[in-house]
Amino acid sequence: MRSLLRPALVGAALTVLLAPGSAAAQDEDPARTRWVFQGELTTLLSQGNSESFTAGLGVVVRRQWENDALRFEVGGIQTESSRITRQAIGTDDDFEVDVAYNSEKTAESYYAKTRYDRTLSERFFVYGAVDWLRNTFAGIDSRFLMAAGAGNTWIDRDNVRFKTNYAVTYTVQTDVVERPDADKNFPGARLGWEYWNQVSSSSTFESTLLVDLNLSETDDVRYDFTNSLAVNVSDKLALKPSLQLLYRTRPSLAEVPLVSSGGIETGRTVLAELEKLDTFFRLALVLTL
Repeated sequence: MRSLLRPALVGAALTVLLAPGSAAAQDEDPARTRWVFQGELTTLLSQGNSESFTAGLGVVVRRQWENDALRFEVGGIQTESSRITRQAIGTDDDFEVDVAYNSEKTAESYYAKTRYDRTLSERFFVYGAVDWLRNTFAGIDSRFLMAAGAGNTWIDRDNVRFKTNYAVTYTVQTDVVERPDADKNFPGARLGWEYWNQVSSSSTFESTLLVDLNLSETDDVRYDFTNSLAVNVSDKLALKPSLQLLYRTRPSLAEVPLVSSGGIETGRTVLAELEKLDTFFRLALVLTL
């Protein structure tokens, strides 16, 4: 695990060291002491010789007081693709082309999160969090995680904020295909960072990392690394490209049809691991109220 954490920690240090210079703290930002609503809409439509439609929606509601912060998140994304098949009916010189469309879901993911932070000193805070995830294409029917922990605030200025956190967790997980050698419920440990930087007057960069260790099976480690850059279009609207990497050392299983070496279907299935890495690139329109 140390070899996997080392690049992440080096990345955190470089992110802070290479960040644009910060001005001295000013009066408290009113936007950080009231309820703030953010809605994200992601969509992609492809038509013609291939057809696909992606729709995503995310909502964030947060509130920060002098020593407390509360945050709610909910969202999801779904992609539907159509396989187009063509056949010609008639003769070589006189025919009609018949086109058939076969639509199916090719990606689907939903999540809900809530977190409460309590600041105890300038550099130290405690927090509690509850996360829920459903990603059937990654083999997860439902994952419910509870976390209780603490963290350190290393930088908290008007244009730069950087925090690290660590917690104990408990996870209740149901897979689409159950892994015979894994527990559905297990304790864990979590660590991560949160980085925010006002790169310019019209753009902000955010980076978050979560590393979850399964204490029942220590070779099971999950990584959630997300980076985004929000560029303001107006006072209320922003364009936000983001890249999320989800990596798991022990991915979920899938039932795979078994075919003989001669290519003959046996009618049986075997269990095989899914891919360890999922990559999500999103381009969202963000409304802030």
